[in-house]
Amino acid sequence: MGIPERKEREKEQRRNAIVDAAEKIFFTKGFQESTMDDIANEAELSKGTLYLYFKSKEDLLFAVLIRGTVILNEILERVIDPDITGRDNLLIMADAFIKFSKEHNDHFNLFMRFQSKDLLALNINVDDVFAYLRDQSPLTILGAVVMKGISDGSLRNDIAPELLAATLWSQMLGILMVAYNKKDVYAAFGIDHEALAKVHLELVLNGIIPTNG
Repeated sequence: MGIPERKEREKEQRRNAIVDAAEKIFFTKGFQESTMDDIANEAELSKGTLYLYFKSKEDLLFAVLIRGTVILNEILERVIDPDITGRDNLLIMADAFIKFSKEHNDHFNLFMRFQSKDLLALNINVDDVFAYLRDQSPLTILGAVVMKGISDGSLRNDIAPELLAATLWSQMLGILMVAYNKKDVYAAFGIDHEALAKVHLELVLNGIIPTNG
């Protein structure tokens, strides 16, 4: 291995070590209470070194978000069944997303934080944001399943697929946010917050079944 390759590998290793440290601090202290000093101390680096790799704390949070997205995307791609309808796959994906929210709760909470923010207003490289939305967002996987549902006749074809996918994504995020933030309230009425999310999605899907289906 030549010197340039070795230096590039060392740079990537240091970057990953910084993200490891940020992930630990964010998950332990919460994003608001975390500081770049905390992350530098955890990574055993100077704060100046952190800024050579990441322009802000929000930029580091974005890097941690991408790690969570990779986990979620792998889960979704694993459960999608090419031999069933797009509509049925949507229900399976919803179950997988709920499972992700439980088993990877720290990543889920950061994920929901980003969904509620204007990404372009954050101190993050705009090109990175658009690359994420185009290539890594779970919305791209959802869009492919919606296209399949339209093709196999299990979903309506009178709504633009990208609009339908975005609507379903927004609906799922919204109901999960409410369900988890208010789960104690629902528990007082004997309502399981996970069941609430599933029923909501089923009701939404009933509205996009073809009239002859």
